[in-house]
Amino acid sequence: MATQSARKDSRIAGYDHDDPGLRTGDGGLTIWDLQKMAQEKRLNELNDLFDNGLTMNALPVGVCAGTVARVFDLNATPLPEWLDWFAEKNWRGKIYFSSNDKTVSEGRNRVRSSVVNPLSPFIPMCKFKTMLVDSHPLAPRAKSNIVILDYSDPLTEPYMLERLVKQIPLIDLMVAVKGKYGPMFIGKTWLGRYDEKGGFTASNPDKLSNWYFLDFNEGALKEQRESHSDGSKEEMLDPLPHVSN
Repeated sequence: MATQSARKDSRIAGYDHDDPGLRTGDGGLTIWDLQKMAQEKRLNELNDLFDNGLTMNALPVGVCAGTVARVFDLNATPLPEWLDWFAEKNWRGKIYFSSNDKTVSEGRNRVRSSVVNPLSPFIPMCKFKTMLVDSHPLAPRAKSNIVILDYSDPLTEPYMLERLVKQIPLIDLMVAVKGKYGPMFIGKTWLGRYDEKGGFTASNPDKLSNWYFLDFNEGALKEQRESHSDGSKEEMLDPLPHVSN
């Protein structure tokens, strides 16, 4: 077990999220390409992308499309099966709130409201706190800054999936990379535990539970709606909340 602590740097500077130089266009990578790479266990390629990401000047804001891939057996049945089933059927991505401090905010996940009804609507739940930091001990080779997603307090309502996340503590780290539609994010998830002050201890810093991939660009959201959706309705936050910090 190893306790991890991030280093936040108030001098963080880097790319704007709408920088046209971060959009590769036709032939560029999408989050579905990255998911396929993970499923095919092309982990050296993914790690190279993660370690050589883009330094951004702010957290992303808005709704994003998302994909997930589990790449090894955790030997923690039924968790591996649950992760795959959850991601494929019940998760569409995340929502990031705007904030006064553009390096600290919070958000929600786009999650199906019922695990019993396969056509139940998606709703915002499983909240997280997020921060853009200069570095993090769980990603010592990353050359860019890093986005942390803290799930120490995921509950919004008494949803079954939120209670499950509460019982399986995890942390996400992600970095930006160039993509077909603009910057997208490659993320890694670790299991562990949170202490009373919210500090996270990874059960095994060298072992991920899964990879995930996010894209906030309209092109990716359009592709998700047209090619990767079962037609289930979704409740959106309108307007998106703003975090005053």
